[in-house]
Amino acid sequence: MDPLSQIMMLLLGTVFSVALLLLWLRFLMQLADVDYYSPFSQFVAKITTPLVKPFQSILPTIGRADLAPIALIFIIKLLQIGIMAQLANQAFTPGLLVVNAVFSLLLGATSFFFWLILGTVILSWVSMASGGVNPALVPLFEIAEIILAPCRRLLPAMGGFDLSPIIAFLGIQILEILLKASYPSVIAMLAGA
Repeated sequence: MDPLSQIMMLLLGTVFSVALLLLWLRFLMQLADVDYYSPFSQFVAKITTPLVKPFQSILPTIGRADLAPIALIFIIKLLQIGIMAQLANQAFTPGLLVVNAVFSLLLGATSFFFWLILGTVILSWVSMASGGVNPALVPLFEIAEIILAPCRRLLPAMGGFDLSPIIAFLGIQILEILLKASYPSVIAMLAGA
């Protein structure tokens, strides 16, 4: 692959990754019922609203889950895989493109939550040492609660120690292993069809 193609892949990959991250954050902030007026929430909302607005008139909101960001995440991932495949001179069938997009998004979600929970654990240690959590970072803690709250219900009271991140890390890694193990069989089934 020539250097120009590599540069194009790097730049496009970065743009797609940032767009996907911001849309995931928007969806998860709505799902976690994060304070809309926090600076972090306002930043994410202002950047993503022009992208999401056209889809909101078509797709419903179910409870707190706005389906417009999810649809846009899937479309952007399809575009990313398709464009990157073209730049790398690879051919994808539509079915293979969709399967790759779904698996890539699921693996991306596991990675996102792993790093988010790790980051919130570290930030909670730092905030205890410095005397409080920065209000701009509170939405990240609230998003992490989507995973940590169910894990806390699995554990008995531990005298002030929160071991829910350990359960979350184990669950995320098990899910990641299962996804990676099932990917080849799904691809083989798709190729045989």
